[in-house]
Amino acid sequence: MKSIRSTVTVLLALAGGGVPALAAPASAASSTFEYQVTRNATSYQDIPGTDVVFTAVAGEQSYLWSRDLSVATVTALGAGDNIGTTAAVRCGYANGGALPSDTEAGAYWASNLVPPGEKSVTPALRWVFTAPTTGTYKCRLSVVGYSSIIQNGRTVTMQVPAGAELARGTYAATTRWTLPASGTAVIAPGSTQTTLGYTYTPGGGDDITVVQDAALTTCAPGSTICAGGTTANTGTQAETWIQAQPQNPDGTKCGDVINGPVAKWNISTAKHHQTATNVLHLPTSQLGGCTGVRVSLKVRNVEGNPLNLHAGHASGWIAATHGLAFTH
Repeated sequence: MKSIRSTVTVLLALAGGGVPALAAPASAASSTFEYQVTRNATSYQDIPGTDVVFTAVAGEQSYLWSRDLSVATVTALGAGDNIGTTAAVRCGYANGGALPSDTEAGAYWASNLVPPGEKSVTPALRWVFTAPTTGTYKCRLSVVGYSSIIQNGRTVTMQVPAGAELARGTYAATTRWTLPASGTAVIAPGSTQTTLGYTYTPGGGDDITVVQDAALTTCAPGSTICAGGTTANTGTQAETWIQAQPQNPDGTKCGDVINGPVAKWNISTAKHHQTATNVLHLPTSQLGGCTGVRVSLKVRNVEGNPLNLHAGHASGWIAATHGLAFTH
């Protein structure tokens, strides 16, 4: 039985559109942080005040999520002055030592800010850190801004407004999975891709939270990322949602498919790329006695140019399209 405190916390999180989480420590909220846009996405800049330091035993899993994180323009921008923003949660040893080789160190969110209609973007980062060894770790929020308009001495200043935080919680049956590089796909208009599948076994608790976030890019004409775009289209209209199929221990179906809410995304040529965020809150009672649940992400290209689904990791072993689940 959940406590009154945890129930209230979950309801507040749901009201705010976030992932429900029980009381968990967070970093002290950050002060206003300004940084310069570069021509290319080079090095991340850590957002001061968002560090979370903790000790974990080998294999211990920590759910990490951003709160009150946004990125806004300081420099006045006009039409065509599109600014790429990539935000990430990144973890490492607190003493600065390198994580073991091939250890996933974080996950990213990315999208272009398109002025003059947009003056800010709101990255949503959700990820699970698995301690590779027993030790003390530091996780933080980081950001990089980039744009081809940075040339001939032009400068652009961006700002992370005060209040950004990185929160950490530990929950029953916490796990994560990342779409491997081989899962990269180009989704044609009018078609739906089923991806990021994982069979999850709940732990003790009344509710399951599943997160599946997909890194998407519209295939604009002449793109170096993906082909097939035409000037007749100005981007891609897409939809994403989580699908859950309860299962028996042997993997056979157990009950009806459960579909999460459908999120709609307008990824214009100027917007270029977008991390499509998806959450499914599932009461364990809805499994009807089934012991597990197979969760997948559905990505539908409604219309427009082909849609690229990114997979694997960016430099630094930062996950692109990824999922996680926990019971609370």
